[in-house]
Amino acid sequence: MSSIHRNLFALLILSAGSTVRGACTADATALFADLQFRQGFLLSYPDSSRGRAVETVLHLGDANNVPVWRLCQWATKYSLVTVPCTQEIAGDLSYENEGKRVVVGGRDSQSRDLVLEIRGKAEYDTRARNQGEGWPHLLVEQDAVTLHPLDELAGIRLAINLRLLHCTNHTPPERYDPGLHAAQFQLFFIVKNIALLSQDRDEYFWFGVPFFDSRYDIPPAYMAKDVGKDDATGKFIYTVDAKRLGIPPLKEGNWITVRADLLPFIRSSLQEAVKRGYLKDAAPHDYAVANMNLGWEIPGTFDAAVQIRDLDIAVVPR
Repeated sequence: MSSIHRNLFALLILSAGSTVRGACTADATALFADLQFRQGFLLSYPDSSRGRAVETVLHLGDANNVPVWRLCQWATKYSLVTVPCTQEIAGDLSYENEGKRVVVGGRDSQSRDLVLEIRGKAEYDTRARNQGEGWPHLLVEQDAVTLHPLDELAGIRLAINLRLLHCTNHTPPERYDPGLHAAQFQLFFIVKNIALLSQDRDEYFWFGVPFFDSRYDIPPAYMAKDVGKDDATGKFIYTVDAKRLGIPPLKEGNWITVRADLLPFIRSSLQEAVKRGYLKDAAPHDYAVANMNLGWEIPGTFDAAVQIRDLDIAVVPR
């Protein structure tokens, strides 16, 4: 999906060794599985038109692993399809080539749970992306374990720890255009109509949480149609202003922890999608979070890496 675009409990800035075990409590149910990424990944093809076709299984060196996550590497020149799994110190398991590095950290490792590193300099070489061209992605994706109608919920709790390891802009200065070139790390939900008799049955929109955008200290809100490249979905994108969630600037080397109830913002985004004519059915009972993705999109020539810990997304019933 398109990416040049610009969710409330509390937020703490943590030291590098701090951890939080997440939002799932006795009154909440996990919306996604394997949140420490220990079961590996189904690797997408670089060509996003292949949809959910699997190029290979990255089973982290254990053929008994059954992944629930997809690792999406759309528009890359450097597929991980033939890359072997390497075991590093502290039990870290990694896949690496010229364009990217993915690390599933050992349980007691400084690199746990997941590191996603994308290398735009290798992808773009000395050129800059032009208007209408696709751009490399490196993100993890999963369908919801269960579909929960929005009006049956009291909350959708997000908890995540993030550390920006590095982000360097290699876009040639004379070619750099902030309207075209950026590095973004974000979470998106697909909010889908699940009602059998609805006129919008199976229609959906994108709901985004922006953790990092190279153009801003705190990424702003963005609401628009998904466009910008040939395989864009044409669906409505509603990205929340990070300030409304209390998300601080994600600076190199620092940990942040985000805890938020996303439900009020998702309900607002549904109403906005109807108001703007992307949907006709405004009934919260007809919609549910159906899918999530989390990771990098780099329409600019950036080398960047983020570490993810203690991801938790859980629903609280009424």
